[in-house]
Amino acid sequence: LGLLFPLVILIGGYFSYRLKLLQITQIKKAISLVTTKERKGGISSFGAMAAILGGNLGTGNISGVAVAIVTGGPGALLWMWVMAILASITKYAGCFLGINYQKKNAHGEWVGGPMYYLRDGLRAPRLAKLFCFFTITSALTVGNLVQVHALSLPVSDLKINPLFFSIPMAFLVGGVIFGGLKRFSHAVSAIVPIMAVAYVGACLIILTIFHKNIGPSIALIFSTAFGAKPLAGGALGFGIMAAIKSGFNRGLFATDSGLGLAPILHSAVYDPSPNHDNRHTQGLISILSPMVVMIVCTVTGLVLMTTGVHELALSSTSMCMEAFRKGFGSSFAGHIVSITLFFFAFTTILTWCFCAVRATDFWLGAKAARTFQWLFVLLIPFGALMEENALWDLADISINFMFVINMAGIVGLSKLVFDGQKQG
Repeated sequence: LGLLFPLVILIGGYFSYRLKLLQITQIKKAISLVTTKERKGGISSFGAMAAILGGNLGTGNISGVAVAIVTGGPGALLWMWVMAILASITKYAGCFLGINYQKKNAHGEWVGGPMYYLRDGLRAPRLAKLFCFFTITSALTVGNLVQVHALSLPVSDLKINPLFFSIPMAFLVGGVIFGGLKRFSHAVSAIVPIMAVAYVGACLIILTIFHKNIGPSIALIFSTAFGAKPLAGGALGFGIMAAIKSGFNRGLFATDSGLGLAPILHSAVYDPSPNHDNRHTQGLISILSPMVVMIVCTVTGLVLMTTGVHELALSSTSMCMEAFRKGFGSSFAGHIVSITLFFFAFTTILTWCFCAVRATDFWLGAKAARTFQWLFVLLIPFGALMEENALWDLADISINFMFVINMAGIVGLSKLVFDGQKQG
C-alpha cells in the first residue's frame, strides 16, 4: 500500500474540502462544458475527454476488476470508488495547472502537463524530468505490455498464437500514432463512446438476468470492505488492508487519477475565450472520466459476482469471459469480452503513447520522441509473451511514482488552484 493510501486520503480530502467537493457538486456543469469548440493548434474538450477515457477504459476496467476481487475480495470495489472520488479532485487541480502553464511547441501545438508546472511553476526541473521518466516507463508497462497481455489470454484460449493478433495491433497503433495529434483525437473520439455504451449495455443485460443476486452482491461488497469475512463456499476471507490495497491500486490503474495524464491531454485544448476561465473549464471536464470509468468497473464487478465466477480459480481476463459465458448461457458470449478488450486496449495504448511522446519531447527533444514512437510500437507484440504477475507489479510501481511526483507539483502550487477556482 505504501504512500498511495495516505496521500490519496490526505491530499484528496484536503483539496475536496478547499474546493467544496466540486468533483460531486459540479458534475452537471462539467457535462455542459464538454461542448467547448476546437481551436487552432489544439483539440476540442470532447476530444481531450475522449482521449482520457480512451486511456482509462482499458484492461483495468475488466481484467483489473477481476484482479482486485481476487486479491482483495469484493470489498475492493468500494475502495476503488473511494480512490476515484478523492483522487478525481487531483485531476481537476492538475488540469487547472496544466492550462495555466500551457505553451505552444515547435509544431504549433499546445502542450502542458506536470512536467511544465513542475519546471515552470514549482521551479523543480529535475523533478519534471523524473516525472517524464516514469511516464515513459508507465507507458511501456501500463499502456502497452499489460494491455496486450490481457488480450493474449482469450486468444490463447482459442488455441491461436497471440502474435497473430499482437503484430496487427502494432500496425494499427502505428498507423494512428504516426498520423499526429488530429488523427489520434479523431480515432479515440469515434471509438470510445461506442465501445463504452456497448459494453455497459451487455453488462446490464446480464445483471437483468441475474437481478436476484444484485442485492446480496452489494451487501457482500460492503461487508468485506471493512473487515475479514469468509466468502460463500468457505473460501478464505480478506482483511480490510487487503481490500484497501487492492482497491486503491486497481482504482489508480483504472482511472489514472492523479497520475498526470489528464493535464497532458487537456493542455492540448486551447480556448482563449474571455467568457470563461479555461483552466477551470478543463479541470471540471476532467472530473467526468473517473466517474464514467467507475460505472464501468462497478458493472463489471457486479457481473463477476452475480454470476458467481468470482469464487472460481480463474485468471483476470478468463474470469470475465466465463462471467459472460454464464451470463448469456453461451460459450460464444465470452468473446464479447475479447472484442471489448481489443478496443479498450487499442485506445489505451494510443493515449499512453501520446502522453509518453509529450514527456519524451519535453525531456529529450523531438528527435528522441520520434524514436520512442518506434520503440513503443515495436514492443507491442512482446506483451503477448510476458508473465502476468510481473507485469502488474511493474505497472503498479511505475504509476505510483508518477502519482507521488505529480502530487508534489499539485500540493506545491495549490494556492494558485484555490485562488483561481474562486475566480472560475
